[in-house]
Amino acid sequence: MLRLLVFLSLLWAGLSLPLSAQGDRTDCRLQPEDLRPLIARFNPYFADHRWVAASQMEMARMGAHRLLLITQDGCKRHHTTFSLIIDPEAVGQGYAFWLDEMKALMHKVYWENDTYSIFGPELEAQFEDKLRTYGIGERFNFPIGTRNFICEVRLDPQKGGKLTIEMVSFLFKEEVRQRRAGIPDTEDHGWEGSEGRR
Repeated sequence: MLRLLVFLSLLWAGLSLPLSAQGDRTDCRLQPEDLRPLIARFNPYFADHRWVAASQMEMARMGAHRLLLITQDGCKRHHTTFSLIIDPEAVGQGYAFWLDEMKALMHKVYWENDTYSIFGPELEAQFEDKLRTYGIGERFNFPIGTRNFICEVRLDPQKGGKLTIEMVSFLFKEEVRQRRAGIPDTEDHGWEGSEGRR
């Protein structure tokens, strides 16, 4: 009898939760099937590149001692998590090592992609500043435009190092597209009836 009462209580509590708490995805601006790999197919900096569409996960090697995992998810925001795992023998000392690793990682992932130029310089400056302020082993975050970055550097002498950067991009509800470079005179209603304009 007690089990039945507990079951009914849990069932009632589950039914009374708001829809957002139950994972409602009807108002999503990003669907899982819209996600694509970030690493270009012929990117020369990576080996053993794999994309698992079911879990939206990428895995690739950046040399013999570095493994990169990229996961993506989203609904109203696009979450992209970069996890660079470095073998113990390849881990260097000091903040400069981790700053160089972060820069190399992002430049290689966004090879021949102009997206990084939008937020890259600010990311590099903020990452360096926050890493020096908070140190290794602490999580820190900062906004850049419509993106928020959550970063962490972990170090274990036996297991190696791990650099994690989660980029959360806000997705606007309205998608504005420019169809063409300019408006032809025939469609520019502000200039109707002005013959001779060139």
